[in-house]
Amino acid sequence: MTTYVYLLTEGVHDVAFLGRLLQASLAFERVSQESDLDPAWTRILPTKWPHGGSLRPSVPAPSFYRHLGSGISAAVVNAQGISELAKRLKTHRKALDLDGVSLDAVGVVLDADAKETPTRRFNRMADALTETGFPRPPAADVVAGAPRTGVFVLPGGGAPGTLEDLLLECSGLVYPTLRSHAERFVDGLDRSSDFVADELEDLKAPAGRHKAVVAAMGAILKPGRPIQATLEDHRWIEPRTLKLPRISAILKFLSDLTGVQPSASEPTNAA
Repeated sequence: MTTYVYLLTEGVHDVAFLGRLLQASLAFERVSQESDLDPAWTRILPTKWPHGGSLRPSVPAPSFYRHLGSGISAAVVNAQGISELAKRLKTHRKALDLDGVSLDAVGVVLDADAKETPTRRFNRMADALTETGFPRPPAADVVAGAPRTGVFVLPGGGAPGTLEDLLLECSGLVYPTLRSHAERFVDGLDRSSDFVADELEDLKAPAGRHKAVVAAMGAILKPGRPIQATLEDHRWIEPRTLKLPRISAILKFLSDLTGVQPSASEPTNAA
């Protein structure tokens, strides 16, 4: 009997990061062909373009994973921003209900930026889970209930921050020299030249520096490619980084959500 796990997050970088954790330590494999996809997920696949009225060329399809040893099928969904998380959850729940598909676990992973406290972010998503008919998790970063539900607020432990905080911790172990070069580049930038008004607004944001440093590293590891490409293909997640306390915490969350215990085996590159 198949167990269905639904994992919702804010953006493509988060999807890639969570996918690597599922593969590296929980022995999931990515489903890359439609013919291999569990038909239960068909209702949440995009079926037309333009998607949602947008003429952007990309279509936000979920990423799917399966655990062959236990019959678990997981969907990792990009909500395309914090404001869309609750809406996407409700839409997909309604679509799955049309075919009588019951979710055995529902998790939400989101950032704790400067606009809201981690507690406020948790409460907002916990309320959305309740409104959608799922049990309310008792606290941030904790999985409970039947079906299992949980909300993890990155970087974890009630601290403000984003995914990039975790990526910089990982890079300090596997790419320390590259990280130092990237930091010097970002911190040494002459912000008084070249730029016109508002061009550095994103860099000035609370998470701007960290995002810029990670992007600079990605430009070396995967020139001309988006950040998710290096997260999927390189050593951000490997045995040493899996032991970092804050990586261990999100891994425990995923383990509790899926019901799969971490493996001691070496991680493999994404297919």
